[in-house]
Amino acid sequence: MTPLTFTQKTYCIQSDTLRTHVRGVLTRNPDWKTALSGFTLESAWIIGDWDEVQVLVDDSDVQTPSLVLARLLMALRTEENDAILKASSQARLVLGNSISGSGTREFRHSYDAVLNLHLVHEIEMIHEFVTSLPLSGPNAHRQRHNILGSLSRNLDARLELTLPTFRIREPILSMRRTAFGLR
Repeated sequence: MTPLTFTQKTYCIQSDTLRTHVRGVLTRNPDWKTALSGFTLESAWIIGDWDEVQVLVDDSDVQTPSLVLARLLMALRTEENDAILKASSQARLVLGNSISGSGTREFRHSYDAVLNLHLVHEIEMIHEFVTSLPLSGPNAHRQRHNILGSLSRNLDARLELTLPTFRIREPILSMRRTAFGLR
């Protein structure tokens, strides 16, 4: 495991602080559990508390964006292609339905759904590229370098197509760190 950079450490600390804050709020207001589940899930997967992510996923059968993304991440952890395909398909269905249901007047809601679909696609890209890396053999180092260079260019191009705001780019970069961390 590679050591975390200062930025990654700071981000994990902030996520753990968010998780602690949400837990405190839930002790005072347990009926807010559903409303805060997205924050709880996101902070758990950012710091790599996969046991808590699994518990939260198992405890809920609602189809929120955070839950379908968490289910996809959990499927990636199993490395079972059928589970990954099923979770990916379910995520696209749930997130796509919110776009078609919001109509043309709800641009803001649609953009959030498109952003989540963007995350699903990048998770799939990272998984596909990382699993295709040759582990050994002649020219394996050069092949890994070429594959990762191609992935990096694709991810850079995708990021440039998004709005250049913290609220949009931070979840993308966070999910990338999480997806790479799974491998």
